[in-house]
Amino acid sequence: MGSSWRQLRAMLHKNWLLKIRHPLTTLAEILLPTIIMLSLIAVRSTVDTQIHPVQAYIRKGMFVDVGKSEVSPSFESLLQLLMARNEYLAFAPDTNQMRKMLDVLSLRYPLLQMVAKVFKDESGLETYIRSDLYGCQDHSRNLSNPKIRGAIVFHEHGPQIFDYSIRLNHTWAFSGFPDVKTIMDVNGPYLNDLELGVNIVPTLQYGSSGFLTLQQVMDILIICVAKEDVNYSSFNYQVHESSQSVVYPGRTTWSEFIPANIRIVPFPTREYTDDEFESLVKAVMGVLYLLGFLFPISRLISYFVFEKVC
Repeated sequence: MGSSWRQLRAMLHKNWLLKIRHPLTTLAEILLPTIIMLSLIAVRSTVDTQIHPVQAYIRKGMFVDVGKSEVSPSFESLLQLLMARNEYLAFAPDTNQMRKMLDVLSLRYPLLQMVAKVFKDESGLETYIRSDLYGCQDHSRNLSNPKIRGAIVFHEHGPQIFDYSIRLNHTWAFSGFPDVKTIMDVNGPYLNDLELGVNIVPTLQYGSSGFLTLQQVMDILIICVAKEDVNYSSFNYQVHESSQSVVYPGRTTWSEFIPANIRIVPFPTREYTDDEFESLVKAVMGVLYLLGFLFPISRLISYFVFEKVC
């Protein structure tokens, strides 16, 4: 133990003599990191930190009317577009409840009977879309496999629980659609992302694809059915030709379940702190640390190597 302590004292004394014999080098080892740190402290003390309050965008020009605008076309317009492009809207699974729900919906939208395609189940829909003949239209070969623009897949038909999914064909959409960062995320990695300003891309995605319109129509149908507690096995219906509204005998009309206006606006920007210091130094912080600590660390490594050799 005593010999080890004497050896350590001798090494420290030797290194101290080396340091004082090279004052400029020793001074540079001390001053370079100090100057860098003091410069960062000076910059940090001169810039301000600003707290931005919550900013909402509920104002004129930000509203998008669901099913009534160019961004979000009506369901009738979507059906006409499907007719013009010879595309279909798929439904699954093929059950009595699904058929009768489509019958009720067809009373309000007669074109639906022309563009609706019902599949046995969701796997049948997947098989059809993945087949090599998907989208082939050749009357000479008796091939008729139209493209599917979208699909509504029910997992629960009621009467108390209705669970469905809306699936859309995005191969027609503009580049970068959909973007996982702009899809509603309630518990994923992008939940706490801060996005400044207004981003209209998500609204365009959900609106122009027809998602909002399909969701509105299906929700109204489900609310109507659930409100009336319809027994599908004994369901009867009639249509007022003047208003094209589905009427439940002795009760209410379809139009009573359609809100006058459904509008969406961008999510507000939550409160955040704007630190100007971080904005200023984020591009050069790595270089500053490199300049400040490269020389002292290189000298330290050379001392270790020198001691081992000696």
